[in-house]
Amino acid sequence: MRRFWISTILGLELLLGGTLAASARTAGVPDFHIRAICAPEHRAGSTAVDRASYRGCLSDEAAARRTLIKRWATFDVAERRTCATESQIGGTPSYVAMLTCVQLGSDALPINPSGQP
Repeated sequence: MRRFWISTILGLELLLGGTLAASARTAGVPDFHIRAICAPEHRAGSTAVDRASYRGCLSDEAAARRTLIKRWATFDVAERRTCATESQIGGTPSYVAMLTCVQLGSDALPINPSGQP
């Protein structure tokens, strides 16, 4: 019976093109609404600077989310839990805030990001 279920799951995985594995990788990364995160920049106004700020916010949040998805398993479980909670303090959660938190907690941020002494 166990062999049947393993075969069934593997068959589904092949049929779905790896979506089960992808879901397993992203499981645990909170699902935040990026447009809501960047809404203050969007509401700021209609000048070119405001639009650029909004696009920059969307880009930064999406990049932080991709990094979290890729590296989620490398961060300490307790740190992930703490940072997921902390990133939601004060209202709208942020992938950038959460990524920074887990990187600080795991000493994953470079000491000298510019590479200069």
